[in-house]
Amino acid sequence: MLVPLVDLASQEASTAEAVLAAVAEVARESAFVLGARVEDFERWLARACGAEHAVGVASGTDALELSLRALGIGAGDAVVTPAFSFVAAAEAICATGARPVFCDVDPSTLNASEKTMREALDRARAAGIRVRAILPVHLFGRCAPLGPLSVLAAREGVALVEDAAQALGARDEWGRWAGATGDAGCFSFFPTKNLGAWGDAGAVVTSRADTAERLRRLRSHGAVARYVHAEFGRNSRLDALQAAVLLAKTSHLPGWQQARAQAASRYGAALEGLPLVLPSGPAAPAIHVWHAFVIRTERRDALAEWLKKHDVETRVYYPVPLHRQPCFAALDEPALPAAEEACATALALPLSPSLRPDQQSYVIDRVRTFFDA
Repeated sequence: MLVPLVDLASQEASTAEAVLAAVAEVARESAFVLGARVEDFERWLARACGAEHAVGVASGTDALELSLRALGIGAGDAVVTPAFSFVAAAEAICATGARPVFCDVDPSTLNASEKTMREALDRARAAGIRVRAILPVHLFGRCAPLGPLSVLAAREGVALVEDAAQALGARDEWGRWAGATGDAGCFSFFPTKNLGAWGDAGAVVTSRADTAERLRRLRSHGAVARYVHAEFGRNSRLDALQAAVLLAKTSHLPGWQQARAQAASRYGAALEGLPLVLPSGPAAPAIHVWHAFVIRTERRDALAEWLKKHDVETRVYYPVPLHRQPCFAALDEPALPAAEEACATALALPLSPSLRPDQQSYVIDRVRTFFDA
C-alpha cells in the first residue's frame, strides 16, 4: 500500500468544483491583483484569528520579512528565534539587515519557551547585541506559550512577531490564538498547509492599525498613492486568484482540522508504549491543529528507510538546526542541545485530512513491526 506524507490530490479533489468556479469568476472579471476577493479573504482571516486587521502578501516568508520591517527592525538589530525550525524566519530576519540570535527549544513541545528565549536574550545582551524582537514559531500546529512570551516581550521592551505558518486555528494554554497575540502574526498558505492555496500565498494579522497600514504600503512598492512612494517596499501582493482559491476552501477547514486531530489521536493510542517520543496534545483550552505528526526516536534513519521500503512516505523535520546551517556559520552560535537532539531524532508520519483509516492502520502496523523486530 502506497501512503503519501500528504495526499494533496485527494484533498484538492474534494473542493475542485467550488475552487474552479471561483477561479472562473475571477477570470471573467479580469481583476487579478488585490481587489475585492483579497479584501474578503483578509476580513475572513482577521475574524478567524481574532485580530483587527489582515494584510495579504505573496508568501509566508514575505509575511515575516515585511512584518519585521513594518515594526522598524533593520540593520544593527537582532531578533531571537528558535534553532529548530524551517529557515524562513531566520532568512526573513537577515533580509531586513538584522541578525538572528538562535534559542533552544523545550524538549517536550519542540517550541521555544519563555525560558529558552530569555536565555538567548541574556546571552545577546552580554555580548552587546541589541535585540529588538522575539520571533517564536508555532511548530507543527502547536502554539508556543504565547502568554509567557508576551509577558517577556513587554518586560524586555521588544516586539513579538509570531511565525504561525503551520498553526492557523491553533490556541495556546492561556487561550491565546495563534497570530493574534503579538504585534504581528505571519501565515503561509503554501499548498500543503492546513489551508493551502494553488501556489505561494501569505498574510499578516495584527491589531495595530499603524502596522497594518505600513504593511499595505510595503507590499506595494512603498506607495502611498499612484506613483508616489514614501519608502522602498516590494511587489508582494496577494493575487486575487489565490484569495479566491482560499475563500472557496474556508468552509472545509473545520472538517479538515477535525480529521487531522482524529488521525493524530489514533496514532497516539496505537503507538503508545513503543520506544519513541510521541507528540502530545496540550490541555484545554489549547488547540493543536496537527499540521504534522512528528515522532522522535534514536533509530529515526533506520525507521525512515524501513517505511520507505514499505511504500510509506515520511519526512525529516529538520535534519540540520539553524545555528549549524552553513549560511549562519559566521554567527558562531553556542550549542543548543534540545534543538540538536530534535534534528537527529524527529520524523513526520503521514498525516492529512484525506488519510484513510486503512492507510493509517498500515502505517501503524509497519512502525510497530519495525520496533518488534
